[in-house]
Amino acid sequence: MRTPRAGLARASTGLWESLWGRLWVWLLLPWLLVLAVAVIEVTDGLHGRVAHAGSLLTPAPALAAVRGRPRDVLAVSAAALALGLATSFEPVTAETDTSTTALVSLAVVSAAGLVAAAVRRRREGQLVRIRQVAEAAQLALLSPVPRRTDGLRLAARYSAAESDTLIGGDLYEVVVRPDRTRLIIGDVRGKGLPAIRTAAAVLGAFREAAQYEPALTTVAGRCSRAVERCAREAAGGAGPDAAAAEAEAEADELFVTAALVEIEGGRLRVVDLGHPPPLLLTAGGCEPLAVDPLPPLGLVHWFTAGWDDERGLTVHTRWRPGNRLLLHTDGIDEARDGRGRFFPLAETLRELRGVPTERLPDELLEAVARHTGGRLRDDAAVVAVEFTASGATAEGTAGEAVTGVAGETGAEEGR
Repeated sequence: MRTPRAGLARASTGLWESLWGRLWVWLLLPWLLVLAVAVIEVTDGLHGRVAHAGSLLTPAPALAAVRGRPRDVLAVSAAALALGLATSFEPVTAETDTSTTALVSLAVVSAAGLVAAAVRRRREGQLVRIRQVAEAAQLALLSPVPRRTDGLRLAARYSAAESDTLIGGDLYEVVVRPDRTRLIIGDVRGKGLPAIRTAAAVLGAFREAAQYEPALTTVAGRCSRAVERCAREAAGGAGPDAAAAEAEAEADELFVTAALVEIEGGRLRVVDLGHPPPLLLTAGGCEPLAVDPLPPLGLVHWFTAGWDDERGLTVHTRWRPGNRLLLHTDGIDEARDGRGRFFPLAETLRELRGVPTERLPDELLEAVARHTGGRLRDDAAVVAVEFTASGATAEGTAGEAVTGVAGETGAEEGR
């Protein structure tokens, strides 16, 4: 199963990373060194000369230990020691005899290489198990979105700013109901384990509320209160010392920017909570949906009285078959290159107009990687949704965007 993590090609991967990934190179190098010393010794012996190139054998076990298994190091060490012993019987003067020193050095390096290879293999096994656990956690936190629902094609990808990290503070989810599909995309303030914990709380609240709550704003309210609970728990569980005061101050500033979208046939309903608005991709171009932004999750129910009674909800009725909706976090549009220039999102999306929906998130993240030179400074998440002809309805294929307060939204839903 393909995980949601994007296949982001890091441009900073240089020659060292490329060579490190080729095991056969590290296994071939020590044998080439042993072979070269053997050729030198044999050639000079045939011409009646004594080369004493055995000291060059010392790096061979160390090279084998870089990536090889202990048995690979043992095989190279045995061959090098055998060759070193064979060449040590050449007649030499006392002043120039270094064969004993070379053999001792070779034996010490061989022993050290065996130990290093064994330790490295054990740590690699631990890292593999840790990565498997991280991948399982990723699938639990950011589960793969369905590729198709009734009338929709979907694709989502996530890329963490840290190259070895699978999950972070960005989040997305898709919940499919019999009559509609609901989506969320968000960005937790902060990083590390607290951000992951908050993202998990928001996604858990969304998955539950999106299934049963009738109004999209009520779903957002449930998510906002989940962030508030995380803040209270973080502030209350830090202990009585100075770190507690810092944790409490951090908890007071905990929030999540998010955009919630509800798709019902040809209608789009959006609740924007301090997040970059979704982009509507049509044959004519790319434009952000007109939304009334609200404060982020965790803050909105303190600053906007009665907001979850349909206030701040925007209804769009210009969603037509063939149109696509793109939801993204600010790791995309705020990505900068070496000169400080922001990523040209709109221009890139116009260039990617012909890319199939299932490949669009990957292609977009690859374009971000090229723009930033692989130095992604923030996590990035992308969700793409295409409205197919099979999902077209009469009421959803005509009309203009309507920004509704409670009365207008209720009128829309009653039609």
